[in-house]
Amino acid sequence: YILGFMGMTRRLNTYDNPEWDPYLSIAFFGSVLIAIGLFCFVMQIVVGFLQRNQRLDLTGDPWDGRTLEWATSSPAPFYNFAHLPKINGIDTFWTDKENGVAYARPTKYEDIHMPTNRAAGFIIAMFITVMGFALIWHIWWLVFVTFIAAIISFIVSSFTKKVDYYVPAAEVERIENERYAILEKHLKKD
Repeated sequence: YILGFMGMTRRLNTYDNPEWDPYLSIAFFGSVLIAIGLFCFVMQIVVGFLQRNQRLDLTGDPWDGRTLEWATSSPAPFYNFAHLPKINGIDTFWTDKENGVAYARPTKYEDIHMPTNRAAGFIIAMFITVMGFALIWHIWWLVFVTFIAAIISFIVSSFTKKVDYYVPAAEVERIENERYAILEKHLKKD
């Protein structure tokens, strides 16, 4: 910006103003730092890809985290928690790990109540997005059409009969048993 205020245009193949030298040197140094950062980023991706099997973590807690989101497997199951954890403080999971009870297997599983996946939210969001662009560009007929379409989509989605389902306890137990088998292998290594 300083060089622009000093009269330098953007695309020059040469320059003859010595006052620009320190600023161009600083800009060059900055571009070298950016190039080094990009190189490190690309190398991190390459090394991570090449070593993906050695560093694979299936426990869900690769960094020995303190908070509750590290208590599930990775990726988290679609129902999140098979048994709702009891929270006694901000770092309950950490405290449970310290006491050796973080990965205690529940004695009994129950059916889990889940909402169904519906496209209504996405469809309404698309109509509202188009409506937003139409408002910006003053395309009033499109504003009207998308607003009405969003309202109709909302009304139609409110008449959906099947809005939830239950995951059977047997399925939850099967998924959790797979997770605990992986956890037992991992915890024996440590």
